[in-house]
Amino acid sequence: MPVRIRLARHGYKKNPLYHIVAINSKRPREGKPLETLGIYDPIPRFRKDLKLPSEYNVFLSGEPQQEISGEIIKKEKEIKWNLERINYWLNVGAQPTRSVVKLLERGGVLTTPHKWQHNWSPEPSTTPSSTSTTSSSQQTI
Repeated sequence: MPVRIRLARHGYKKNPLYHIVAINSKRPREGKPLETLGIYDPIPRFRKDLKLPSEYNVFLSGEPQQEISGEIIKKEKEIKWNLERINYWLNVGAQPTRSVVKLLERGGVLTTPHKWQHNWSPEPSTTPSSTSTTSSSQQTI
């Protein structure tokens, strides 16, 4: 039974919410997973614990909009995952999809080089040292 780590779409029209799941590769996208590993919200939103100033409210009646005091509040995409279980499924042999590999790379779970590296993966960070250059030159000879 080949197991994949992939995204299962939930939410409603034009407002997706993805569950990161471990699932049999033969099952449909919204099929019952073996385990839910996390949640990914791709829509940028304000943090829930953030209290916005009244200047951000565009629906105030009768009061003109005031300039915000140079403070920029950024919207963020939200991702919650269980790293222990993701690492477990990867060690057992589950194959992540391209989109999950990208999320894991951006989140720092997978560091390059790794088993699922593709052309779009970030370049491995190399520190110049004499031992690494000699070992790479020995491999090419």
